[in-house]
Amino acid sequence: MADAPVAGRLASAVLEPLFGPTDIPDRHRVRAAVAGAPAEIARGRRPSPIPIVQNLRHELQQWREADYFGVSETTRQLLSHWFTRDHIVVGEDDTTRAFGYYFCQREAIEALIYLYEVCDVRTLSGLVARFSGDEDDTGAQRRALGVSPDDDLWAKYAFKMATGSGKTKVMSLAIVWSYFHYHRESNSSLTQKFLLLAPGLTVFERLKEDFRPEGGGPNIFDRDPLIPEEWRGDWHMSVVLQDEPAVPTSGGVLYLTNIHRLFETKVRRARDGEMYGWVGPEVEKSKALADPIAKLRERVAAHRNVMVLNDEAHHVWDPGSAWNQAIRALYDSTTERRGSLVAQLDFSATPKDDKGQLFMHIVCDTPLGEAVDAGIVKTPIIGHGDNLVTQVHSNAAYQYEHHLLVSCTGDS
Repeated sequence: MADAPVAGRLASAVLEPLFGPTDIPDRHRVRAAVAGAPAEIARGRRPSPIPIVQNLRHELQQWREADYFGVSETTRQLLSHWFTRDHIVVGEDDTTRAFGYYFCQREAIEALIYLYEVCDVRTLSGLVARFSGDEDDTGAQRRALGVSPDDDLWAKYAFKMATGSGKTKVMSLAIVWSYFHYHRESNSSLTQKFLLLAPGLTVFERLKEDFRPEGGGPNIFDRDPLIPEEWRGDWHMSVVLQDEPAVPTSGGVLYLTNIHRLFETKVRRARDGEMYGWVGPEVEKSKALADPIAKLRERVAAHRNVMVLNDEAHHVWDPGSAWNQAIRALYDSTTERRGSLVAQLDFSATPKDDKGQLFMHIVCDTPLGEAVDAGIVKTPIIGHGDNLVTQVHSNAAYQYEHHLLVSCTGDS
């Protein structure tokens, strides 16, 4: 039985792609002027309502057309390998097929590289000051001054990518880029050590299938054309799951863990006594720095420089959450050892807080509508309902995504 009554009619139709998944978006759907009419097709890319993203898009396009001016030779070779060469991959049934990264995946890794390596924008205040307003916008400068010092301690970049648009592939691109940049560039500030955090068992199992599948099958670094063949001899990456003992390595290591392994899962209470486990895993904040996290933190921080990747990162919006306290503890440990938390990469289809406000550090925006226009989401439904009743849900991110799924025609 449904949780809430739905009265009236619900018609559905499959939307045909407007361009290919690897193409630069040049059209988009908008709501029809007449209620109930099919969506209209508008020229140009779907604008992002996020000023930082919209401004960054223009610079990324110019940078891309200028053949990635300003990057290291390592970065240039990787970008060329990923996006200008033809790739053939072998499927599970041993058949071969052509492979190309989606444009949204390409744009996401380009945004990271452009901001980190070319612009040297590695603080939230710097990101806000440069990209949140028009040129010489004093408002952007004021907004930058309003950023909390705690939010400026290490580089944070959020990637708003629709479900099904391939966030895991962007993670793998970021890992390979950081790994080889550190290996090949003498002055690199990147790393070969990574911590990938999942919010629960379901997401952990999905990530495990990509990064260390059961039965010892090929992982994403072997399946996808991530590494140039001539560089294969320099690729040494260990993937450590959950509470497995650390393996000595002179190469790279990726710690993949369910966030629950970092602290005890107990119900948190808000200041007024109301429970709010919906902000992420239900935890007792005081346990974030207890022995379980201390052990893992010591193992990871021993590598000095670490990159943190958060999947389904809408769970981390609360600065006071145990999740964020655990990352802050890792930052403290690495800096004590004269290292650094290189960057925090947050991936989510709905990077919003409990009030529906978007994260300030979003640098890439691939909404559901654009994924539909590109044919990445194959079978969306256009809903036409009368007297629809919205289901109440304590997770604002869930409600936002549910709203888009029901009204995806011309969504933003």
